[in-house]
Amino acid sequence: MINQFHPAVHNGDAIGEQIASIRSLLLQDGYKSEIFSVFPDDAYKAPVRLFREYAPYASSENVLLLHYSIGYPDTVWEWLRTIPDRKVVVYHNITPPYYFAGVNGAYFLETQRGLDQLLQLRQLAPYAWSDSAFNGLDLEARGWHDVKVLPIIFDRQRYDVHPDLATLKRLNDGNPNVLFVGRCVPNKCWQDVILAFFYLKRCIKPDARLCLVGSDAGMQPYRAYLNALISTLGLSDVIFAGHISQAELAAYYKSASVFLCMSEHEGFCVPLVESMYYGVPAIAYKAAAVPETMGDCGLLILRKDFAAIAELIGLLIDDIPLRDRIVSQQKERVKVFEAEHVRVLLRSYLEQVLASGRGSL
Repeated sequence: MINQFHPAVHNGDAIGEQIASIRSLLLQDGYKSEIFSVFPDDAYKAPVRLFREYAPYASSENVLLLHYSIGYPDTVWEWLRTIPDRKVVVYHNITPPYYFAGVNGAYFLETQRGLDQLLQLRQLAPYAWSDSAFNGLDLEARGWHDVKVLPIIFDRQRYDVHPDLATLKRLNDGNPNVLFVGRCVPNKCWQDVILAFFYLKRCIKPDARLCLVGSDAGMQPYRAYLNALISTLGLSDVIFAGHISQAELAAYYKSASVFLCMSEHEGFCVPLVESMYYGVPAIAYKAAAVPETMGDCGLLILRKDFAAIAELIGLLIDDIPLRDRIVSQQKERVKVFEAEHVRVLLRSYLEQVLASGRGSL
């Protein structure tokens, strides 16, 4: 059996979708596969079992994929020490704690705890995979060797939905829309997106609109700062959409003129791939895993020169041949993250684990 574990598994978030996609590939390849969690979600798209029910499945012949993104409760560590399964950490990155200092004390402590616990995980899981080579650096710094890159799987079926018509009608009014999608957290630098938009609206496209999509739960001080910045700049036409449905998300992408990512810390950045799929030219700050995800498509910026970025946005809106070339390259890039491509990597990595025996440190 090839089983998977994560403390919380939900539809819609990147890790939850990745777990479901991996299980689908495993079943197609003839493996038996179950998902285990501390907090099973009855609404999840695949069956999820309580991790305390693992005993009948435990075997030294099994492989257990341990998805890791913020840390495990003490009871999980006790459980992991008792089961004989060969363990692989699947690392989804932990945002550096300093981004949450003064914004959310609980997040600050949890992220620090998660990084500290990687040392414990190293003693239990000799094999390591990560969403990106950038993520793998965290693991290499804590003693793992030969970290494999298993990208996030892009499931086209998830995005094959009819866009919300009311949202589409509201946004498709002939004015350019600048879009960013991602949680409203400090490392994603929404303030820098706003500053670039300020120059765009003031100097180049006065009719432009900025659409910021993502939950700000637990980030009230950061959101208050963003509101104050918008007020100070005298900006209008800024939409905070919050957490939205898949149909509404499709409408935002389909009405977007440019996708702008100014994030300083991304372990992968799924919205970049979403923008590629929907045919929205992407501009992104060259940081963390963003260059890996972008590959040789889209436009990477090296400095946060907001006036220059605004000019670049205006160029992508007006220069249709340039826009079309970028969109065409991006659509090719999406194929790298589709299931059949990642499936080859998954098979190879599993064969190495299975062939190596039980593995020890």
